[in-house]
Amino acid sequence: MCEGEMATTQQISALIEKTFDVGDAELSGATDFESLEFDSLVLVELAVILTRDYGVEITDEELAEAETIEATAALVNSKSRTLTA
Repeated sequence: MCEGEMATTQQISALIEKTFDVGDAELSGATDFESLEFDSLVLVELAVILTRDYGVEITDEELAEAETIEATAALVNSKSRTLTA
C-alpha cells in the first residue's frame, strides 16, 4: 500500500468511527463492512459521504464489492487519479 492509500485508509477509518456507531471495534485497513454489520442502507450513506468528501462518484455497489476499508481507500484513490489524469 502506498503512502496516499495509507492516508486515505486512515481518513476513511476516522470517518466511519465518527459517523457510524461501531462500538469498540478496532478499525484497520483490513476491517470489513460485514464485521461492522453494515447493511445496504449504511453502505448507501457511506457512499454519499465519500462522494461528497472526495469529489468522486462512489456507489454502494462498489463499496459492497470492495468489502474492506483498505479496498475502499484504493477505490477512492483510483477514481481520484482518473480525475486528475
